Amino acid sequence: MSLLAPEAHDWVGRSETYAPYPVTRTDIARYCHVLGLDDAVYLDPGAARAAGHPDVVAPPGYHMVIRHAMPNVRPLADLAPDGGSPDLTPPSSATRRMAGETTTDFLSDIHAGNEITLTKTLTAVTEKAGRSGPLGLVTYQLDYRTAAGELTVRETYVRILR
Repeated sequence: MSLLAPEAHDWVGRSETYAPYPVTRTDIARYCHVLGLDDAVYLDPGAARAAGHPDVVAPPGYHMVIRHAMPNVRPLADLAPDGGSPDLTPPSSATRRMAGETTTDFLSDIHAGNEITLTKTLTAVTEKAGRSGPLGLVTYQLDYRTAAGELTVRETYVRILR
């Protein structure tokens, strides 16, 4: 029995681009304080400029703030029954979704003052047999770009459907 609908493969290549996310010094500082990061280039504009940056630098991992903010700003009624965002989930009989593997490439720094646009593209849909039944594997590429088009972070993310 197949978990994925026959038209699920037609979804490969679909993408969504979310509203630009304004990166602020305050948001970077909050992120740093939560994680106990105290490098001056993250918190002090003068230290960041002295190190050759235009403003404070968002530490690696900050892109997750953008990832979880922009695609999920939706009315509750628009969420899937499991509470997840329905964005780019191909048709299937799955009732559960789980996070799979994520690979992240940090290509350039994100700075306060940047507006980062996230584009999510569905790149592959596969199905395989699991111990308790079929699994759908949906692979996405997430690109984070500045307003000038510079690619700062690229993620490859797998969502598991059961």
